[in-house]
Amino acid sequence: LIIFSILLMLWVSYTSAGVCHFDAYCKCSSPHPNLGQIECHDATVFLPRLNNSKIFTLSLINNRMENLPPYLLEGTGLYKLFISNNPLYTLHEDILSGLEWTLWELHITYCKLSNIPGKALSDLNKLKTLNLTGNAISNINAEQLRGVAPSLQTLILANNHISTLPPGIFSSLVLLEVLDLSGNALLSLEPSVFTPAPLKLHFLDLSDNLIEKMYYKQLSNVGPSLRTVDLSFNRITTIIDEVGTSKLNLDSISLDYNLIKVLESFSMRNFHVSNKTSFKGNPLEDIKPNAFQGCKIVELILSECRLNAIDPESFNGLENTLHNLDLTGNNITSLDYSFIKNFTALRNLHLEHNFLQEMIWSTPPKENEDNLQLIQLHLNGVSNKPVNLQSLPKLFHLQHLSVSRLPQASLAPNDLDVFSVELGTLKLIESGLKTLNANLFTQARGIKTFDLTDNSIEKIDSKCFVELSHSLENLILTHAFSHKISTLPRGLLKPLQKLNILKINHNSLTKLPQELNTLNNLQILHAHDNKIDALYSGIFKGDVHHKLCEINLSFNKIIKIPTNTFIDLVKLIEINLADNMISVVEEGAFANLHYLTNLVLRGNKIININAEIFQNLPSLMYLDLAYNSIMHFTFASLDQVGTLSTLTMNVSHNRIFELSYNSSFDRKYLPSYIKVNHATILDLSHNNITSIDRNYFLPVQDSLTHLYLSHNSLYNSSRDLIPDMPHLQFLDLSHNALADIDQLHVLESSLIMHHVLILSHNKLRDIPEGLFTSLDSLRQIDISHNSLYSIMDAIISPPYLVNLDLSFNKLTRIPLSAFSSTSATNLLYLNLSSNKISSVPSADSFARFTKLLSLDLSNNRLSDVGNSLTFLRSLTNLNLAHNNLHIGPKDFSGVEKTLRHLNLANVTINYVPPLSLPSLLTLDISHNNISYIPSDLNNNLTNTKYLNAAFNLLQSVPVFPQLESLCLAGNHIQSLGNSTFTDFRQLTELDIRRLPLKEFDADALSILSGLNKLHISNYENVLNFNIPRWIKENNALRFLRYENQGSSGVGPEFQGDFPRKVSHIVLSGLEIRSLPDFLLKGIKTPTVALILKNTTVENIPTSIFTNLPHVRNVSLYLEGNLKTIGNPSNAETPNTPRKTFLVGLHMCGNHWSCDCQIGWIETWLRKRRQF
Repeated sequence: LIIFSILLMLWVSYTSAGVCHFDAYCKCSSPHPNLGQIECHDATVFLPRLNNSKIFTLSLINNRMENLPPYLLEGTGLYKLFISNNPLYTLHEDILSGLEWTLWELHITYCKLSNIPGKALSDLNKLKTLNLTGNAISNINAEQLRGVAPSLQTLILANNHISTLPPGIFSSLVLLEVLDLSGNALLSLEPSVFTPAPLKLHFLDLSDNLIEKMYYKQLSNVGPSLRTVDLSFNRITTIIDEVGTSKLNLDSISLDYNLIKVLESFSMRNFHVSNKTSFKGNPLEDIKPNAFQGCKIVELILSECRLNAIDPESFNGLENTLHNLDLTGNNITSLDYSFIKNFTALRNLHLEHNFLQEMIWSTPPKENEDNLQLIQLHLNGVSNKPVNLQSLPKLFHLQHLSVSRLPQASLAPNDLDVFSVELGTLKLIESGLKTLNANLFTQARGIKTFDLTDNSIEKIDSKCFVELSHSLENLILTHAFSHKISTLPRGLLKPLQKLNILKINHNSLTKLPQELNTLNNLQILHAHDNKIDALYSGIFKGDVHHKLCEINLSFNKIIKIPTNTFIDLVKLIEINLADNMISVVEEGAFANLHYLTNLVLRGNKIININAEIFQNLPSLMYLDLAYNSIMHFTFASLDQVGTLSTLTMNVSHNRIFELSYNSSFDRKYLPSYIKVNHATILDLSHNNITSIDRNYFLPVQDSLTHLYLSHNSLYNSSRDLIPDMPHLQFLDLSHNALADIDQLHVLESSLIMHHVLILSHNKLRDIPEGLFTSLDSLRQIDISHNSLYSIMDAIISPPYLVNLDLSFNKLTRIPLSAFSSTSATNLLYLNLSSNKISSVPSADSFARFTKLLSLDLSNNRLSDVGNSLTFLRSLTNLNLAHNNLHIGPKDFSGVEKTLRHLNLANVTINYVPPLSLPSLLTLDISHNNISYIPSDLNNNLTNTKYLNAAFNLLQSVPVFPQLESLCLAGNHIQSLGNSTFTDFRQLTELDIRRLPLKEFDADALSILSGLNKLHISNYENVLNFNIPRWIKENNALRFLRYENQGSSGVGPEFQGDFPRKVSHIVLSGLEIRSLPDFLLKGIKTPTVALILKNTTVENIPTSIFTNLPHVRNVSLYLEGNLKTIGNPSNAETPNTPRKTFLVGLHMCGNHWSCDCQIGWIETWLRKRRQF
């Protein structure tokens, strides 16, 4: 109860968070100065120093943040810092200064860190958790961890590029308990790595590496406290080893998805205890006698292997310890009772998705029936023989039974006679049932969960559940009925007074069952994806449904919501009515719902939102009215909505033409003195708004923080377009037809909080004088994609401006004089790409921009840079691409120590300019005429990790040993030999597309053991070229892009077995017109993503996705010229052995033939919602 209360408090704090005072894209759980929990997600943010605020957690996700200034968080008392999906290549050594005694958790995930930031971590005396998942770390050393060694308990280095571990690397971490090294390129685990061993280490994750052998000595050296080991998704072929001096005691060891074909006798002899032991997904065909002898195993998982039969002698030694045995997804055809009776402790048996034909075990001698102690029995899977429930022994202790196929189409009372009242869960999924008879549960009266998912029931007796009136809590009837059943029998649900969860979704029901208004314990109702066309008043009753918290009626055919449909439901939190045909919502349809937080009405046909529709919804936080036909929207209906919360309203994608008060109705229900002070975010984008009444926003002027008016038809801004909004932080007017903004009243107001202004994709020709005079808090301005020719001097005056985007205009010069002295001093990002700028101002003109980090001058008309950058002492990112440049020896003078990213793509140079840039991390010189890269260039670019030299005239591979990513596509290289990449030990990505290769050694890529991504072509001049054969040694490879040249389709070069980690296949090239059936046959991972970009393939046949031996789940990303595609799914559910299920589909830029051949997509979408 205490844990639940804490989680509830955290959830409330997050969901009720308001917009932070310092940035419109951030949410704070508490007001200034004690900000509590801060979230800044999926937006460009620029954090000011927060030294005068108290912060508990700070989360920065996907913010395009390239650096964090030092001392940013000093004095905040921060407990947890989470940074993810940001291009952070390094961390300033003083970024965490001041948090030495407060920071407990540090998560920097999926950024670009190439090393553990040891200096930044020094003296963090309280740090318990360090998570660096998904970076580019390849080498680690003890010095990097020295600062946190005395306190660190959890170290996560997953999904990096680590290939070796130094001896004793973790020995200094005296409190280390959890170590996660999964998803790296480790070839082995040397015993010296844990010498001496961390005494408290109990969890070790080495999954998804390249380990080929598991030696007992390696594990025994980890430490005496080791309890959990994960070695799944490696290359281990055997676990047999010499006998050790002492045995390991483990709670869990996972060897899933390795290459183990045989378990030899006494394979587990070095383990005294391994409570949970898993060999899932191995090509295991044979288990020798006594394979587990000497080891105490409680749970043994052998699912998705290749076992054809079960030999009882294989399991000798487990008779008194084995509780759970999972044999799912094998090729087992028979199972004898003698096998089961040996295990006196066996409780759970999984036999799903096998080929069971003989059920000899199910008819044991009568005298042995009492010995069966099974609690759970799983026989799901249509490949198993139909199970006659009456032939099962009397399983007196059985509590859970799952069966897919039954020999008969009906279920009668005597079918359940073999079960006792202990049976609590009965799942008859895909069982072929068509009839449910009366009084089914005479013997099994204790069932709490009954699941009939994916059946085709045509007849169900109204007295079917009578015996379960005091037990049934969960009734799952998802996709259970034939299309012939449009209503449930009257009285069917009435006895179920203990029912908590009712799922009748994905059927063809036209009405909700009348008995709903008698189910006083109901908490969750799912009736979506039916054909329900009406809701009647009284179906939901406040005095009955006092526990109901969730209602999902989406994807039906409801036309009207009558008065008092949802009223007095005191615990209701969420109502989903999306994607119906609702055109009328009557007054009082939603009333007295004190805890309702989410109300979704999107995707309907609502035309008007009248007053009194929503009555007393004080906790509503999200009202979604998008994708309707609303023509007139006012705030008259919101005076009783969200009064105790912060309300977000989505009214986008409607048919609103003007925002005005056009009737006496509005004046009656919303007089001038009424304020809707709880509405904070309003989205009116994607309408057809052409005008806004001067008083329209008055009701929300004191509360609104975010206003979205993009993708409308505003063409002229009147003085009264938007009133004073003292709390407005974000205003989006992009994608309109604005040509004049000099009278925009909002920009003459005292908007002390305004942070973001977006005016992109309009028709602005100039910026009027005084536009930004009163917007002192403005931090981001986007005026891109307009028709600006020039900008007046000193017009850009906001003193805290950090980001200005003027790209895609018609500027002829860099408008440095347009900045006031204070705005120039604080500017960090300036984007002037795609203009008509022909020259760069002198260095003195840039002298005021002392903090500028990023300057984008790409796609202009520049010819020379000169010494203009000399005084940009903070510049880290410079983009000069797509100009006609001459680059001299002093062009980068002044930025040598700071510049990290330089883009010189398509600047028409035929040489590599002198680049003495020791801090440079990424260099793009693609699409030029460079024929030679000096051999000493890497000496001047000692930290460069990413080099793009594509589409030049290079004839050989340049020597850059420190590179992690190298792109050589479209050059004149004709030969790649065995020694070509010898020096590229750290390379993780290589692009060699479109090379005119005449020689390409089959072992040329084998030296790249850490290669993660490969971009390759078909090379018609290379004899017998075959991609699987050429990459067979690249066992770390996950991503393969294939670009075709000179061939009409994918041919034999793609035939064969790919490395086992390859899970992303990208096909591109306009010459690809067809795809072979064997395209995915060589994929070995359970999940694969197939991406098609810019091909001329018109049809993807279903045959590509059939008979895939390893693939279970498929994702498709299709961009190009497709006209039709076959259904990739041949399974009813995800993760079905020997079948595939489409789990994701992205389609754009295609030319679809709208016919029945792609009609399956609608059915698939419906099926996906089921899961």
